[in-house]
Amino acid sequence: MAEKPKSAALPNRLQELCPTVENLKLMLLAARHAFNRHSQAKLEEIAELREDTVLDLDPIFEKLETDLARCPEADKPDLLKFKEIVSQVEVMADKIAKLAEPIRQKGNRGAILADKDLFFVNDLFSQVTGFMSTLVDIFHINDASLKAYVLNEGTKLRDLCFHNETDHETNMMDSPGQAGAWSVYIALLNRFREILGHLLNIVKSLE
Repeated sequence: MAEKPKSAALPNRLQELCPTVENLKLMLLAARHAFNRHSQAKLEEIAELREDTVLDLDPIFEKLETDLARCPEADKPDLLKFKEIVSQVEVMADKIAKLAEPIRQKGNRGAILADKDLFFVNDLFSQVTGFMSTLVDIFHINDASLKAYVLNEGTKLRDLCFHNETDHETNMMDSPGQAGAWSVYIALLNRFREILGHLLNIVKSLE
């Protein structure tokens, strides 16, 4: 007789994603290193870690399809919610990997960001990496206060990205010695805004 699938209880399934989110943190750390030091090796590391996330998530997707086909009707809502969260994590990984493109352009062009822009990008790396650590905690204990923290602070940061992006697009003019610097900055803000959007979607789905 075929073995019945294990309980589809969402809290238990969420912990399956923790190793992948830890990989996302490593991707962000590699991207920050590449951004500040023009490291080609770290850009390659981002691509390798992205492949690792695919290898991590493929078996989870496969098991989900099997469980959805065999589970009791009462378990389907949790499984479908989990499937959506896995999809959001997958897209978030892709958006983090795409930070490599503007970072590579920064190095190739010798683009020099204004101090305030450099400070803000580094702050984005710090805060978003911290949110990933909190997401791991949420996947373990689904704590209401931690979710509120990510939703409140993540929304503020996403809105600030949009504000700064709009401000720069309105006033864009590359100055001598800074060719392409603003376009690199805007591309990075856009990527971070997308990353934060998917992070917020994940946390909202657990409300």
